[in-house]
Amino acid sequence: MGRSVSSPSNAVVAYNTWEADEDADFQWDVIDDLVNYAPTLWPSLTPCDRWLDREDHAVLENDHAYVGVSEYCGLVAYWIVAKDDTDNAGLAERWVAQVAPKFVETFGRLRRLGTFSNGEAVFEVANAA
Repeated sequence: MGRSVSSPSNAVVAYNTWEADEDADFQWDVIDDLVNYAPTLWPSLTPCDRWLDREDHAVLENDHAYVGVSEYCGLVAYWIVAKDDTDNAGLAERWVAQVAPKFVETFGRLRRLGTFSNGEAVFEVANAA
């Protein structure tokens, strides 16, 4: 069975690609860019280092959400997901819904069209519509 890049359940996901050259470092190119840029858009975000699943690395958080990145074979999923371990789940979900459009516009270059029965996902360039 095929597979695609992972993201947490119920996450808002922005897809992009990462093309490594011999000097490239995923940590520097993708994660550090997210950690440095996202807080300029949403100042409540602070760095964290938490794995939500085996492949979903949260690198930023606030009281309402985790922001992270997952990668598989050069396909990058930038994601934001409401924290479910809070007494304010409704507020967390509302905050994610409020920032979602700008998050996808800022970090997403691809739009996921669907997934084949073997698990492989199909994408198009986001502004191709």
